Amino acid sequence: MNEKKCKVLAAEIRLETLKVIHSRGFGHVGGSMDLADLMAVLYGEVMKFDPKNPRWEDRDWLVLSKGHAGPVAYATFGLMGYYPMEEAYTLNHPHTKFPSHTDRKLTPGVDLTTGSLGQGASTATGAALGNKIDGRDSHVFCVIGDGEADDGISIEGGKTGFTDEAKYTLSTILDDNGHKYICVTTKSKDELKAVEDQIAIYEKYLGGKASDNKDKDSKTDTDTSSVCEVED
Repeated sequence: MNEKKCKVLAAEIRLETLKVIHSRGFGHVGGSMDLADLMAVLYGEVMKFDPKNPRWEDRDWLVLSKGHAGPVAYATFGLMGYYPMEEAYTLNHPHTKFPSHTDRKLTPGVDLTTGSLGQGASTATGAALGNKIDGRDSHVFCVIGDGEADDGISIEGGKTGFTDEAKYTLSTILDDNGHKYICVTTKSKDELKAVEDQIAIYEKYLGGKASDNKDKDSKTDTDTSSVCEVED
């Protein structure tokens, strides 16, 4: 992996994310900014996609279960060439193609509509199974927030997703940034243990191993993400 390239791309994604949010005057800044590094790695080095053909059948998929982080996705897609970057500066404006939560019917590059927290693991599982049934080797990456990970549907969807049929075509990223919309999730020892328990559950049921990645360059309050992927 070209680390320098990813760092440069991540910085560009952060800048454009702020511009997208500024175009509306408010939005989910922290929940978007803390994914810049991840988006830079996925779209800069890992995923296969075609901006000129967003529905290319053999593409890899991104399911942003924490759909309120749409601005970082719109910034990334614009930088990748899905549309002129300036188009995304209409976030939540009337008749925009860029709503606050990602919508596959409106925005090129969005693979699945999200925003109803907790459902991303299930829809990502369906996408992974569907791709495998159709004989494609497309990989699905699902990003789940630590708040929505409290919902049982996240674990239930994940358990299904890591059956023998789908487990090597789906990766789940737990964005453990320590914050919910109106409160923090890790302000006490008990809550810190709760996050550790969440990760342990994902490791147990999703058949993978979690690893923490500290984002010290984002200049935000949200600096931690955890990745849980299946190991061959």
